[in-house]
Amino acid sequence: MDRRIETRVVDTSDGALTTLIQRDACEVWWITVNITKAQSGVLQIYDGFDVNGKLEWQFEGATEPHHCNFIPPIACDMGITVYNDASIANYTIAFRPKSWKKETP
Repeated sequence: MDRRIETRVVDTSDGALTTLIQRDACEVWWITVNITKAQSGVLQIYDGFDVNGKLEWQFEGATEPHHCNFIPPIACDMGITVYNDASIANYTIAFRPKSWKKETP
């Protein structure tokens, strides 16, 4: 099995609420969410190129920071888009594009 995982850190301080992470079929392996305010934050992972795609996972909470492993990984057939509200300071997402060739033993 291919064990290469790509990670991306997204700083949301620029005010962007929606980020296209990958334009390809992927598996999401884990995510860590950091919240700036004491209030509850919302972060959503969509399968698609924007928030009109299929909602695959949603975080709502005030835990600082919050880490979630996905076993099995979340399969996104079109791409990965993440929506976050203004309470989210940043997040790190780990994913594996399905187009990567698997290692042979």
